[in-house]
Amino acid sequence: MTKLGDIRPPPDLDWQHWVDSWDRMQERYLVERNQRFETMVRLIRETQDSLEAVLDLGCGTGSLMSSVLEAFPEARVSGIDFDPAILWLAEARLARFGDRSRVLLADMRRASWTRDVPSGLDAVVSATALHWLAEPQLASLYPQVAALMRPGAIFLNADHVGSDCPGIQRVWERGRDFALSRQGGARSDHWDDFWGAYSRALGLDLDPIRRRVAGDWEDGVEEGLPLAWHFDRLRESGFGSVDCFWRTDCDAIYGGVRSSQLLRNGG
Repeated sequence: MTKLGDIRPPPDLDWQHWVDSWDRMQERYLVERNQRFETMVRLIRETQDSLEAVLDLGCGTGSLMSSVLEAFPEARVSGIDFDPAILWLAEARLARFGDRSRVLLADMRRASWTRDVPSGLDAVVSATALHWLAEPQLASLYPQVAALMRPGAIFLNADHVGSDCPGIQRVWERGRDFALSRQGGARSDHWDDFWGAYSRALGLDLDPIRRRVAGDWEDGVEEGLPLAWHFDRLRESGFGSVDCFWRTDCDAIYGGVRSSQLLRNGG
């Protein structure tokens, strides 16, 4: 089990309640969240002859990890996240998968994050996590990810993407807001409400912990970067078949297939 530092939940804490609360909160902000997971699973299935090792970057409470573990019974799935309060929920959610799942405290802003994760990966996935990275950090992350993957493996990121045209960005954001209102997301739990209630349930003040581990995450590109920027950085890092595989307004699934040779200093 991962050592989660300051987080020692009460023994009677209802982890299922908080996992469900997290999922509802995420649906407030994300259009077609489950469809994203289903699309990523299909892309993995159709591009990989076999699936043994998968890594989820910024795994949160293990939502995407759970989808991959259910879809691929032979796979082992590791997840990394910088937040110990959330990783405890991931461990509880994924306990039913036994040693096929593993979660680790790791900070993708530090070069050492790759030290304890497996290599020779068949797939690397992420969902609404990498937008917390600043642009130079994300540009450095892609070659690190490629170095962990075997040739032919697939990288998929479901996240916010933006436009360098303010007018287009406004259209996309209005479209997202309308879609969220139609699916009822605006009536779901708010981010701050979730964290306030979860802190009280843990009997902890999570603000100092989160400030310490978050550091300069506020420098991330919340609105997302243009897909063209991601495509260029991925190709430079050793990915081919780079594409956008699903999109709705300012959210997309994009990625590529690890080439036989790395083109940057990823390994």
